[in-house]
Amino acid sequence: MEKKFTTKRELVRAFAGAMNLISAEIQNHHEKTAYLSFRLAEVMDLRGIQKKLVLAGGLFHDIGGILQQGKVSLTELEMHSEDVAAIGASFLERFPETKQYAPAVRESQSSWKDAKGTEKASEESFLLGQIVHMADAVSLLLNEDQPVLNQVGEMRKMIFSEGETEFCPEVLSAFDRLCSLESVWLDAVYHPQCFLDLTPDIMVTLDETVKLTEFMSKLIDYRSPFTAMHSAGVASTAVSLAELVGMSEEECRMMRIAGYLHDLGKLKIPDEILEKPGKLTEEEFNVMKEHAYFTWVLLKDVSGFEEICTWAALHHEKLDGNGYPFHLPDQEIPLGSRIMTVADIFSATTEDRPYRKSMDSEKVKAILREDAEQGCLSGSLVSLLIENYDSINEKRAAESKAASQKYQEILAAEKKETT
Repeated sequence: MEKKFTTKRELVRAFAGAMNLISAEIQNHHEKTAYLSFRLAEVMDLRGIQKKLVLAGGLFHDIGGILQQGKVSLTELEMHSEDVAAIGASFLERFPETKQYAPAVRESQSSWKDAKGTEKASEESFLLGQIVHMADAVSLLLNEDQPVLNQVGEMRKMIFSEGETEFCPEVLSAFDRLCSLESVWLDAVYHPQCFLDLTPDIMVTLDETVKLTEFMSKLIDYRSPFTAMHSAGVASTAVSLAELVGMSEEECRMMRIAGYLHDLGKLKIPDEILEKPGKLTEEEFNVMKEHAYFTWVLLKDVSGFEEICTWAALHHEKLDGNGYPFHLPDQEIPLGSRIMTVADIFSATTEDRPYRKSMDSEKVKAILREDAEQGCLSGSLVSLLIENYDSINEKRAAESKAASQKYQEILAAEKKETT
């Protein structure tokens, strides 16, 4: 039996932190929605599995907007709420680890007036979606700049004056009971991260962690057609190099996770910089440099990720000390990070980007050799990659193609959901 590696709670914490990078305006919104969803389900005396589903539904309810470029403000998410819910559910359905949360997300913008008197009104998914819908609406009303308990009375009036057609009686009643629980509102505004205390502290194996982090990588990559396959390509290349240098099977799986998550901090970078068709200005490049730092911030406290965090976050460090963001000298850059740096450059040069097409093999090899000669990359790793170029590139291309195909499926589903 495979030993346990980390906890699901810590992975959820990293995921929630990554979501918070996307926009200051939606900071903690999904965390508050998750927390309030659980508390509503709790006062309704729902079963444990139902509380788990609405907690996750609250966390994921806006994921469809995050996957769509530009729709990261609360205003945009509200304007396109039904599309966001449908796209988010379609995305979640494509991963076995998140499929069970899709129904609540899909119904998270459904209104009671449309469902009343139909079969849909009696379905569990509709009730769970209504809970998330209420939590989302309430979260949007909370003002963190004002004492929260002074807001509850007015918020209750607003919900009941406008919400009787939007929310079913059971959820309205649950909200009414929640209004008298001061601790709930204090938690929601001043300590929204407490939703993690409601997340089961389940240990997961290394293989399970690989699958969960692959899902997280798609949130990064699928925001742009130019990066839809990048993390998969980096992970594949890094694993190939790790195998060639003699890393253990466990270390190779850890390397795959690092490859999946090396660009997690890019959720902080604006789309206009990520997709700029020309060279970045100095100011823009300074913004781009932040992503490696935030990858480190998000992963450094996840138990079992001590090496994974280092391998992932240091992928822009250079052996001559001129990398970023830490400017580490070569003796402080571990082998895993050196592998990740080579894998990242190799994958980036073999992919299409907004400013150029993918490069041919000779050009890629020339760039890698030049970087090694200048003291930026490990010469031994570059030589190893070039010696095994065809086999490594074949594996990279296969994994990149699979990731791209899944991305195309999601794009097709988006069009279907929104037409």
